[in-house]
Amino acid sequence: MRRSTWALLALLVLMAFAFQGSRGIYEPDEGRYTATGINMLESGDWLVPTVDGEHPHLTKPPITYWALAASMGMFGRNEWAARLPAALAFVGTGLLVLGLGRRLCPAKPWLPALAWSLSFAPIVGSNIISTDALLMLFETAAMFCFVEAWLRDGADRRRWVLGMWLCWGLAFMTKGPPGLLPLGAMVAFLAIHDRARLRGLFPLLGLLLFGVVAFTWFAIIVYQQPDRLGYFLGGEVYDRVFTAKHDRNAQWYGGLKVYLPVLLVGALPWWVLALAAVGGPRAAWQRIHGRVRERDRNTLLLLYWFLLPLAVFFLSRSRLELYILPLFVPLSLLMSRTLAAWPWLTPRRLAAVAGLTAVALLALKGTAAFVRTDRDARRMAAQIHEVVDTHQIDEIAFFDMRAFFGLTMYLDVRAESVRLGGPDRPHSRQLATEDELCAELDERERNVFALKRARGQHFTAAVTACGPYAAREIGSFHGDGHEIVLFKVVPTAPGG
Repeated sequence: MRRSTWALLALLVLMAFAFQGSRGIYEPDEGRYTATGINMLESGDWLVPTVDGEHPHLTKPPITYWALAASMGMFGRNEWAARLPAALAFVGTGLLVLGLGRRLCPAKPWLPALAWSLSFAPIVGSNIISTDALLMLFETAAMFCFVEAWLRDGADRRRWVLGMWLCWGLAFMTKGPPGLLPLGAMVAFLAIHDRARLRGLFPLLGLLLFGVVAFTWFAIIVYQQPDRLGYFLGGEVYDRVFTAKHDRNAQWYGGLKVYLPVLLVGALPWWVLALAAVGGPRAAWQRIHGRVRERDRNTLLLLYWFLLPLAVFFLSRSRLELYILPLFVPLSLLMSRTLAAWPWLTPRRLAAVAGLTAVALLALKGTAAFVRTDRDARRMAAQIHEVVDTHQIDEIAFFDMRAFFGLTMYLDVRAESVRLGGPDRPHSRQLATEDELCAELDERERNVFALKRARGQHFTAAVTACGPYAAREIGSFHGDGHEIVLFKVVPTAPGG
């Protein structure tokens, strides 16, 4: 087991860190998270995240931003440092899956971790700057503590229960209520199948620990500005679950369109082998049904852990691919329990499958660094450098469009969104409060304006309407499928 642990650790480090800093920052999500971490580091304000250096950015709790700021503070503003928290989360999650394998797949305890670490979805998730890799780590840690507590008694059990509630608090501080979905699955499992163990999982000290970790930051933010409570509960909970306001695959078939391909591709090649091990889909269903009827507690726990959160994600009106990333942990455990008993999968064949899969996944990570895409902020920055001396400006203001916040990494300037005018939108779809154009011009900052080519005449007319200003086109670049034009605005009044 010791040799297996060291071999697995070497594999996890290789898969997590190979080519980790080779790909540029992609817009919009990676750029937004990275810019928020940079602004937090530069401002010294670790309480209120800002994506543009000015306006609060409260769509997520701050743990991910803290991790990004700390990493870039230690290792510099570069892609490797920005992706380090996700890479470390990948390694930590893999070791936790190994620990879960010892309890839930004792025949081959290392197999779930091997299957998980060589699956497409976890590899991709560890190479993307987002909340999901850290959420996966904390959720897996909480379930690991639960399993240990479930199988113990006395003082050992109490310590594991406290550790579990600490991890649930960290999960909540990573992504809010979605981080507690496995907790709901765990409670449902115990309420139906093991009520004797249910009451002991809610000690007062554990709940107090969870409350302090999960809610202290929210309480401070709401105390500073009480109307933010309505935003947290309405905009970030109710709207995501019940409305299409966030425009994230809200159609009735959105779950099938988003999550089914992720599950099919993300667990390759292991689900194919698992189906072959039992003789096909019908046999797999019969086997699962049989274990449920037999009340196999390990199988039931993993099914609750996988199916109940997945059902919530399907029913929610806001759906993105990485939302289900943490569910590949119980899925890998379920598949490995089947594969562990398959006579065909000899050590030599397993080594061949693992080796080929590792090579394919590493090739995929390496190739991604050379794929040309106009969502790459590093490529955008190179184009901007050709036409603008960024040492002469402090800010790029994006007019009536989403700002490319990833440019903050490469240009050492702030990015923000401005609009022509109209009602204030403190929690708009731009994910930051947008300044009005005329107010921005009156500040007389050293900035350039970026906008889509089709909006050029509208912009110049709007600038003229703001007062004695004139807009002059100075260059362009390509980003997010559009030609983006850069304008410099200068005062036209004498002495302006």
